[in-house]
Amino acid sequence: MSQDNTYYYTHFAEDVRTHLEAGAFKAICNHLSDRSAEIQNIDLMIVGGFCRNCLAKWLVKEARSLSSDIVAGSPKEAALLDAFGHSQAAREVYGCDFFRWKKKFPQKASFEQMRRYQESESIHAVHKEDKSLKSGMTVAMTQVFESKFKMLLEAGAFRSLCMHLAERSDTVQNIDLMAVAGFCRNCLAKWLVLEARKLATTIRGVCQNNFTEEEEELLLALDDFGYEEAAEIVYGCRYEDWKEAHQRKATDEQIARFNGSASIHAKHDKKLLESNVDGSESNVEAKPRTMAVQQPSKRSPQKSSSSPWTPKVKSPQPSDVCCEDVDTPQSNASTRVPFTRNGGTPKTFRPPPPPRIDLSLKIGILTVSDRAAAGEYETGDLSGPAVEQSLASNMGKLNSRRSQSDGTTAMINFVAKAIVPDEIEDIKAQLLSWCGKDGGGSGMDIIFTTGGTGFSSRDVTPEATLQVIERECSGLMSFVATECASIQPLAALSRGTAGICGRTIIANLPGNPNGVGQCLDILVPLLLHAVKDLKHGDD
Repeated sequence: MSQDNTYYYTHFAEDVRTHLEAGAFKAICNHLSDRSAEIQNIDLMIVGGFCRNCLAKWLVKEARSLSSDIVAGSPKEAALLDAFGHSQAAREVYGCDFFRWKKKFPQKASFEQMRRYQESESIHAVHKEDKSLKSGMTVAMTQVFESKFKMLLEAGAFRSLCMHLAERSDTVQNIDLMAVAGFCRNCLAKWLVLEARKLATTIRGVCQNNFTEEEEELLLALDDFGYEEAAEIVYGCRYEDWKEAHQRKATDEQIARFNGSASIHAKHDKKLLESNVDGSESNVEAKPRTMAVQQPSKRSPQKSSSSPWTPKVKSPQPSDVCCEDVDTPQSNASTRVPFTRNGGTPKTFRPPPPPRIDLSLKIGILTVSDRAAAGEYETGDLSGPAVEQSLASNMGKLNSRRSQSDGTTAMINFVAKAIVPDEIEDIKAQLLSWCGKDGGGSGMDIIFTTGGTGFSSRDVTPEATLQVIERECSGLMSFVATECASIQPLAALSRGTAGICGRTIIANLPGNPNGVGQCLDILVPLLLHAVKDLKHGDD
């Protein structure tokens, strides 16, 4: 992944990213709350595969994930997160008690809506398998919860929505989202930019032009953060690449519905979306002062970013209409899409077509790094998010390669993330847990480790993996390294391995975000067939 593609991660520390994503999630909730009478949950499910209830459930799932991360060191805070249940989450999304909202805005579905709902089940978000959604109690929001966790949960729910839409790039069109929900993927990107502008304004108001060098660099990065960078976070790839792969020419009926729904469309101030930086020297004066954007929790002990700011090459701003180019013919979504992301996939590699079977995947992403585990990186862990982003992009592209007669899809239903130091026993423990070998239930379908595959004495990820797997796939990572070496010769130095533990596939990725994307462009199309064989080979 090039620096341009990782602007968001290299210029903003984890607490800043959390602030922007949480603000964008609140913008979604406010948008839907303001249109409670016009936007029905069942229509959201039909067109987008999610609704207000899904937003609430993603909040709860994020609370459960965060609880598991901190339970060992902070059992009381973990208990507070475990007590956060769907009722409380729904109140955050709906702006009031769910049953009060239903009484105020009764939404009785018609026969036609029920028929379309049943027909659209293939794109619906799946929450039934997560029993933990029902285990929480409704509790009063405490000061600890508000200050430490609420923003983290909102940011996580925003990322879940982005991944949900990225996995359904071919089936969920922006113009249909606009017609029913009044917002689309482009709106999500614009709300991210708006939050960056708001945060910059807040910092200037608090500091009164008394900035440290670190604060000045953050302000410059926030001012220069634009639609292009935000869209890449939402889409999981460059917006132009997504359009070429997935956006279809709108029909007359779609355009009519879009025009007829103008009253519910989100409105965006184009001036706020424009960069406030012209590439010249900063207009802020650096003076000693300290200010924290957000108090980091135990999950994100990162410092503010100190990455040197560099101005970007300006790109055209999006039009006032979120679903722009509705009159322009687009390439058919069934057309083969070249895998050119993350520095490019080797020209010699031809991805196989995806297996003709529905796959719902559980993914584990394990970052192996002493420094990341100790919270020493100023920008936070970059390789883990790079894995998640590349996975979403590749899944969308692979589904777009299916023929029109192929009604099957592959989706990522659950993602677990963890960071461990470069210690064999710590790596083994996490891998065995995710493989279901600790008595904790069924395991992940695929585990990707990132980091610890080099020649340093501390690089022990392959050794730990070999002690866990039951059957080694010795040729897989060798093939990936050979293919990637045509782009980056140093890829040949990766010692990563792959294998099977129970019904879980484990693959070692490098720790460099560039290498992560290049490897996954090759691995994902292959591993879908491996997962199919593991899950259904005996059928």
